[in-house]
Amino acid sequence: MKIPRALLVSMLIALSTAAAPGAAGKTPSIVPQPQSIEMLAGQSFTLTGGTQLLYGDQKAKAPAEMLAAMLRPSSGFDLAVKSGAKADKNAILLTTVGADAKLGSEGYELTVGSGGVVIKSPGAAGLFYGAQTVRQLLPVEIFSSKRSSAVWVIPGVKISDKPSFAWRGIMLDVSRWFFDKEFVKRYLDMMAMHKLNVLHWHLIDDPGWRIEIKKYPKLTKIGAFRGEGKWRFGGFYTQDDIREIVKYAADRHIEIVPEVELPAHTLSAIVAYPHLCCTGKQMTIPTRHAISRDLYCAGRDTTWTFLEDVMTEVCELFPGKFVHIGGDEARYDRWKACPHCQKKIKELGLKSEKELQGWMTRRIEKFLQTKGKQILGWDEILSCGISNSAGVMTWHRPKTASVGAKRGHPVVMALTGHCYFDAPESKLPGEPYAASWIAPISLKKAYQWNPVPAGLTGAAASNILGAQGCVWSDQLLIRARLTNEKSRMLKQPEKYIEYLTLPRAAALAEVTWTPGDQRDWDKFSTRMGRMLLRYSQSGYNYRVPVPIITAKKQADGSALISAAVPIEGGTVRYTIDNSTPTADSPKLTEPVATPKSSAFKAVTIGSDGRSSLVMEYVDQSVKYAKYGKKIGQWKSGKIASRKAAKAVFDATGLINKPGLYTVTFLYTGGRQRLDIDSIEVVKNDKEVVAKDTHHGFTGGKSKGNTYRVKIDDYETGASYKINAMIYGDVGADSNGLVFIRPGK
Repeated sequence: MKIPRALLVSMLIALSTAAAPGAAGKTPSIVPQPQSIEMLAGQSFTLTGGTQLLYGDQKAKAPAEMLAAMLRPSSGFDLAVKSGAKADKNAILLTTVGADAKLGSEGYELTVGSGGVVIKSPGAAGLFYGAQTVRQLLPVEIFSSKRSSAVWVIPGVKISDKPSFAWRGIMLDVSRWFFDKEFVKRYLDMMAMHKLNVLHWHLIDDPGWRIEIKKYPKLTKIGAFRGEGKWRFGGFYTQDDIREIVKYAADRHIEIVPEVELPAHTLSAIVAYPHLCCTGKQMTIPTRHAISRDLYCAGRDTTWTFLEDVMTEVCELFPGKFVHIGGDEARYDRWKACPHCQKKIKELGLKSEKELQGWMTRRIEKFLQTKGKQILGWDEILSCGISNSAGVMTWHRPKTASVGAKRGHPVVMALTGHCYFDAPESKLPGEPYAASWIAPISLKKAYQWNPVPAGLTGAAASNILGAQGCVWSDQLLIRARLTNEKSRMLKQPEKYIEYLTLPRAAALAEVTWTPGDQRDWDKFSTRMGRMLLRYSQSGYNYRVPVPIITAKKQADGSALISAAVPIEGGTVRYTIDNSTPTADSPKLTEPVATPKSSAFKAVTIGSDGRSSLVMEYVDQSVKYAKYGKKIGQWKSGKIASRKAAKAVFDATGLINKPGLYTVTFLYTGGRQRLDIDSIEVVKNDKEVVAKDTHHGFTGGKSKGNTYRVKIDDYETGASYKINAMIYGDVGADSNGLVFIRPGK
């Protein structure tokens, strides 16, 4: 007998709930999933106020002290941290061991039993990650900042674990919207609980310069603020703030990679110092999201004095290996009209402005190398002419990852289709304003991919450093002057950023930590049922997953609907009368029959009262009834990319009299939206009898995706085809349906 997926997930979540710490024989819910877990039957360890935290050597002292600090708030235990070489039944020992190829530099071994807890690793980072696993083995209340009366039992377990990739990161954009240092530290704590180890800090962009540079005070006095009066907004990090944050990150084994852009996305610097651009004109910091065409003037010596001065101070503040120099979305209008840049192109024997950007990139790279740094840039730099030591961050052109890796470049994957967490998770009503230029990125989509491109092997594959999520704050800037209820995201922007990040950061963590052949979506979903409770205890704002609905059509046209609960201790509440379900609606405990004419609506309600968005099931014939009759569909990989091509849909029998008809294109899934340039009605495969030419699209959002045609000379018995000029805006991964109905 085949068990329905929703029922299977329900059963798995029930098992996960039963697998509370201390329950013998049950595999604990750890995210990211360790490489090897062995349950030790009949063994457990109880944390008490008398438990000692021992460090076997000086390298282990800091991780031991950090673990004590993390356990203190909720347990109330001020655990003794002291030197010691052997654990006992009431001690946790952290100790380093010699180099171990099996564990690498960040791996660890963890043993929990009645004789104590032992964490071993070749280095301090591995001990820290082992400590994070210990936290997840404890009851979820350990993540709370409030004292709890929980019994702190850890099940007997033996774990051997290490990450799959060295770069496990998140990019946080603080230029479009400034976040204070306390939130950045909170964000670092969130990263640490997922074993993420790189914060790519987007400090510089057109709307704001966020890092104090002593030699150029106007960068923060002028460039860190925008708007006037009550709309004035901004802020920056002093160099003392930076040092504090860098240390806070280092204590959690997180490297901060600063991004100091060039030549584009630099208007905040140019407003402060107009001589840095080609025109020298005084401009203002934008209060709306836009990409400035003004670049640093590559041909002026003063530009290079400025850049080297800035980078000198940046390198002193950030001890890590990489400095991100941006390099994306440079438009060369200003350079083409600039006598200084044109003179430099001629002097260097370059062929184009693109090559000038390549020269600029190589020059700043050589300077940064004198400071012991390696550059990293967005994938546009790959086509400019760069050295093989330059790092490439692939975002919108996936093929650059393979090309760059084969050339020997270190590559970080930050793909728009899987890693841009500023995109919404779905198109469901109620999702917060988020990026609409790309398709939604569900938790499943953030999980089901491999950072190593298909076909890449050997040395080239080893050049893929890892992956990172990108959390852009554009939408906060875009919505900055809304005054209605839709501006609530601006009242608590930190919660908005957390909502975009969680739980997708967990998917990213597992993609970059757990080997691909050990990753399983259904099992991950089950383990997330407990991870969400850890978020609640930590006080993080996160997106509660909607119920997992399964519908089985019945002979009478109704549907028998079941739903899985995606969070431990939660319930599914539902309605079948077209009203919106709440925490007071009926609880779904067994399959429910829904009439064909009405919608089944359900929400997940967590044990803390949090609610998901509304998940709806409506019979397809009812759902799309307002659009008319289906005349066709487009499928992923079957449409043109970037350039319009003809697609034919048969409307014979549906165009059945003279008059107006409306044709609607509806996106249903895929990474790219569909663009439509025009449609025409063709009678008997040869005569164009009506046409509507305008540009429309349907994807993350839709605009102009309905087309209206008027049939004046209807012919009985004739065939009628709709020829549409359509294409994927940046690729061919798009799916959808096409409908026609009479009337406007």
